[in-house]
Order: sequence, then structure tokens, then C-alpha cells
Amino acid sequence: MSSAEYSVKPMAKRNGLVFCFAGVGIIVLALLMRLTAIDLPWQAWAIILAFSGFLLLLGIAKITEPEVSLLITPADIRYLHRRGTWRLDWDNIIRFDIPRVHRGLDLEDLPFVGIKIEDEDLFLAEVSPRLAVHLVSEQRHLLTMALRREKPELTDYSDYFDIPTSYVSRQGIEYNGIKAMFATRMLQLRELLGYDIYISDSALDRPLEEFCSHLRQLREHRPAAQRGE
Repeated sequence: MSSAEYSVKPMAKRNGLVFCFAGVGIIVLALLMRLTAIDLPWQAWAIILAFSGFLLLLGIAKITEPEVSLLITPADIRYLHRRGTWRLDWDNIIRFDIPRVHRGLDLEDLPFVGIKIEDEDLFLAEVSPRLAVHLVSEQRHLLTMALRREKPELTDYSDYFDIPTSYVSRQGIEYNGIKAMFATRMLQLRELLGYDIYISDSALDRPLEEFCSHLRQLREHRPAAQRGE
């Protein structure tokens, strides 16, 4: 790997083994309780086993994620996920920051890095279809939160959740299927929050503010890195 490349190893992945061991530990403890004839209602046993299973699945999900979630070079940013990847040229980035929503008279940070881009077509060409499917589903919660905070007068969200399977970009390029749905979701979130792309804080190796600051430094030093200095 070139010294000009910066790889992000997510903090969340480090907890995968902890969750797995915790899940196994709870199962072992439950078995010991059964062997020692500790009497609990069947509902309690069901809750214990369900919780241990949840911890195991969560731990396995974290362990199976790629070791590196983001690969940042002087030319581009690449997002790596077990369901696929996307790539974004630095020159296509307008700005990035922590997206915020209104909470009364205050603004509340969301647990994401938001990126606003110039050319959606260049980015859409670099998103793998399986990852696009995952992101459309994963961002439903983010969309719901944004609607509740930024459009409190709305009571019917069907226009936002009934996503069309065709989309025409600002440059006149037509998309169909999952790419159209993903492009529509990008447009919706840009309207509500001001950004096209969202990277969860669980994919980062440091707190959000520190990561954004570090990303700005990497962008500032791009010319020197491209010259090999």
C-alpha cells in the first residue's frame, strides 16, 4: 500500500469478538443455571437465549465486515462493505461535514459524515448494485428522522418511501431499477439534509469531529501527495 493511501479501520469492528464472547458466555451461564436446577419461567429462558443469539449475530456481522471500511488516496475515496463498494473522486466533492437536524430551536448532530457531490452520474457509475440495495434499505431510518425533524407538517411519507424505479439525472442520463431507487434516495436526503452520501460513524476509526478534521487535512495535502512529496 502506498504511503499516500490512508486506510480506515472501523472502531465498531473491534467489538465483534466481544459481542461473540458475551453471547457464548450468556449461553454457558444459562446452561449452568439449568444444570443446577435454577427455576425460571420459560419466558425468562426465552429472553436469555434470544439476547445471547442477538449478541452472537451482531458479533458475527461485525467480524465479517472488511478490515478496512474506507481507503482514501490523493485521487479518491473508496467505501468497502461486505455487500460491495463505492468510489468517489475528490474532484467530485463540493463539501463534507456532520449533517444536522432541527431539534426545537437547536441543531442536533447526526451520527454520519455527509458528502455533497457535484456530478451524481460519475458517482452512480461507481456504486455496486448490491451495496445500493443495502444503502436504500439502511437509510430508511435516516430518511424518517430527517422528515420528522425537517418537515414536521407532513403526515404522509408515502411520496418518499414509494421510490420510483426510473430516474433522470440532472445531466439527462436515465437510470432504471436499483440505481434509480438509490439516486432518488440521494436526491431526497440532499433536499432534507444537504448531502448526497452518508457514511455512518460505525465505519470510522475516530469520533466524527476528529474524522472530518482529518479528512480536511488529507484534502488540503492532496497536491503534495500527488507530487510524491
